[in-house]
Amino acid sequence: MSYREHDFEDPFDPVEFVEHLMQSVVSRQKRKDALEAGPRRLDSVKGSPSLADRSNKSPGVSAKHGNSPPVNHGKKRVEVPGAETSDSFDPQAILSAFDEALVDLGALSERVERRVDKLMKVIQKEEVETKAAVGNVEKSIENASGQFQELDDRINNVAKKVVHLGDQLEGVNATRSRAEDALQLMGFFAKFHDSEVVEDDVFTDPYRLHEAALIMHKLHLIAQELPVERFLVVKERIAYKYVEVQRSVVKSFEKAHSAGDVDDMKQCANTLLPFGKGYEQCVARFIELSQQGQFTGKDMFSDIAGLVARVSDLISKIFENAEIVMAKFVSSVYSKHLQKHVIEQLKKVREPDIEVYLKTLNDLYTRTTKLSNTLSKYKLGNDSSFLSRLTKSVFKQHLDDFMGIELDNVEERCGGVLNEHKEIIASRKAATTGLRRKANEDVCEDLVSHELAATILHEHKAAMLRCANLSAPTELPQNAAKLFDALMDSLVSQHMLPAVEVGLNALPPQEPKNAPDVSFLRLVENTSSIVQLLEKHFRDYVVPAVGSSPIHADCLHHKKELFQKLQGKLDTGVDRCITSQVGYIRHILNNEQKKSDFRPEDGALAPGFTSACTHATNYLSSQLQHILQCVDGKNLQTCLMELGTRFHRVLLDHLQQYTYTYSGGMVVICDVNEYRKCIKKFKVPVLDLLMEVLHSLCNMLIVAPENLRQIVSEEAHLVITLAVEFVPITMRHATLVCFILFVLFYGIYVCWLYGAVVN
Repeated sequence: MSYREHDFEDPFDPVEFVEHLMQSVVSRQKRKDALEAGPRRLDSVKGSPSLADRSNKSPGVSAKHGNSPPVNHGKKRVEVPGAETSDSFDPQAILSAFDEALVDLGALSERVERRVDKLMKVIQKEEVETKAAVGNVEKSIENASGQFQELDDRINNVAKKVVHLGDQLEGVNATRSRAEDALQLMGFFAKFHDSEVVEDDVFTDPYRLHEAALIMHKLHLIAQELPVERFLVVKERIAYKYVEVQRSVVKSFEKAHSAGDVDDMKQCANTLLPFGKGYEQCVARFIELSQQGQFTGKDMFSDIAGLVARVSDLISKIFENAEIVMAKFVSSVYSKHLQKHVIEQLKKVREPDIEVYLKTLNDLYTRTTKLSNTLSKYKLGNDSSFLSRLTKSVFKQHLDDFMGIELDNVEERCGGVLNEHKEIIASRKAATTGLRRKANEDVCEDLVSHELAATILHEHKAAMLRCANLSAPTELPQNAAKLFDALMDSLVSQHMLPAVEVGLNALPPQEPKNAPDVSFLRLVENTSSIVQLLEKHFRDYVVPAVGSSPIHADCLHHKKELFQKLQGKLDTGVDRCITSQVGYIRHILNNEQKKSDFRPEDGALAPGFTSACTHATNYLSSQLQHILQCVDGKNLQTCLMELGTRFHRVLLDHLQQYTYTYSGGMVVICDVNEYRKCIKKFKVPVLDLLMEVLHSLCNMLIVAPENLRQIVSEEAHLVITLAVEFVPITMRHATLVCFILFVLFYGIYVCWLYGAVVN
């Protein structure tokens, strides 16, 4: 019997035990009260159950676990009835109750120990029985393992014997098969030896064609090893039949292709695989039959892509070496159909227009390259450059002379544009005959044409794109350099340089009597914008083509030489324009400025700035606007600096020619102030300093002689302060700093000289 079958009493609960104990105490107290109250009360108390009876009947110590009520293990405060006052509490009753409880606990402990001993005996018995059962199972497992090992050894021995027997049978079977084949071949060889025509079912039955092909292949190999002197006739007969059987298998392949029988085509291809030439004939016939009637659409490239997609799956099912057959198929399509299409398309446009021919060639080459990229997903062998070489072979005869044709086309197109421009300029000159000023302005403005430059750059861009697409990687830098040289020759050497030369010939004189025509600045503006376009074109299209090769340095050197030459001519023209502008201002001041302007009659009110000042400032302001429209960037600052300094020099020389009264000093101060306002529009700090110094000099004209020395020293200090504050701004321009210092000391010297003369 298992120990699980024994019943256990509920565990001892201290809380429940204390409750029973308190109930017993209360019961004893009530019994004592009853005895004191009278016999009737005592009788009723005697009838109450004892503590032992209560403990035996209590749920906490019940013998059966299933009958025990739930035990409350939480904290619980026990209320003792009848113990509200200290007068009614009897400690002897509690002590008696504890004594009885100890007796009950001892009895309960003995009862639990007896049950534990009984269960330990049951467990020890079951442990012994279990160990015995486990031992028996282990012995059974050992016996089974030994039997399995013995069975495995027997199976291995039998397998070895079976393999050995199979090898012996296979050797015997192979020997017998070879003997049968040799006997069969000897029989056929004897027939070919005895008779010219061999009549046998193998060669006459069309359903045994593949068997006949295998026999003839073996006979052909045997015949090749026989001496010619003794077996010449039989060798010729076997060779003839060998070729005949090959042709029959190829015809069978063609019939299967026409019927769309993939299995029969595959069988024929496998049969012809050992034949060499016969297999090549089979592949060639497959390629030829697959292309018949396939190129009927208008787009050859789409037809080729669709055909290759269809045939690729078919080739993989029929032929063992599918990659080689696929490569031969694509090569045949390119060489027979695509190349023919390219030649026909280019032949149509070669004669009428070279430009159309080049565009068509580039378009066909681009589409062919895209087609090759599409076909690259198919397996065409191990040569990664196979398709690119096919593309080059298709266009080889057209790419050999492509660069020469491209250069001729660029020169012809650019030459035509230049001639048209020259005719337009000549017609405008004729239309403006007699109007010299208007003619010069129009000619200078149109000598360098934006439209012409845009056209030439567009033509060169198209040529560069074709060159990058059609040239070999090794030839691309040289071809790009040739096209760039042609561009520079057309746009710079033949257009801009001659135009600047014409503009230089139309420059105004250095000392004009009328307002000079400085439309050459329009020519400078147009030339500058075209040079910027040319630089951008060089970066975008020429530099990527020439790369980092030595040719890149050659292109940069060529460009730099032409631009320096062009820059030198433009600098000469701009300098001449500034000289003419300053000369006209000098003419205004010399002819319109009167001595009486600075020596008005006594008592006369000073009229403010003079008419010569008004005319000069108006003209200078108009030229400033003209320069701002035509020049930009650093060239603008240089041009304004040069014009301002020359104007200052002319103004200083002009003012030194006159003598001034007090009222005349006020007038010259007003004039210089107007000049200063005009110069401030230049927004060049150096010029502002120069005019400030000049204005300070003029302020001395209205100073009393006795105060002149003090004012001179103060003004000199002011000039020095202005110069010192300005020098750090221009410290990076050494020439400007030297010029400022020169003007500074020159002004001080003039102040000192003026004071000495007055004294």
